[in-house]
Amino acid sequence: MAKYEKVKEPVFVTSCELISSRHKGEVYEIKMMGIQSQKSYKTYADPRNNNWQQWNWIIDLSERKGVVLMGCKLKDPKTNLINADSDIVPEYVVTKEELADTLEEYWKSRDNFNKLFNSEN
Repeated sequence: MAKYEKVKEPVFVTSCELISSRHKGEVYEIKMMGIQSQKSYKTYADPRNNNWQQWNWIIDLSERKGVVLMGCKLKDPKTNLINADSDIVPEYVVTKEELADTLEEYWKSRDNFNKLFNSEN
């Protein structure tokens, strides 16, 4: 079994969209973003696969709530494709508004902190 690089930060689900699969049928494309790096990630969940049980409820929940996940592993680091067989763990589940407010506050505080060390001030 190949070793996959673990994503070293929590990610939050930005969208889940049902799309046509290139292998017939339909799959969910789940897009995510790293909280610290703001990198974009994605994975594909197929209702016909064994890993569907772990993604099904996340897809359902992320339609209504803000969902932060840990335990993602990269299948392809060049494209930031997350292995759908990762042992994902929900780290934080809140309203979408609360998650957006928390992320905005976090990102602003990081920007303000970085300005302290900017030599151009």
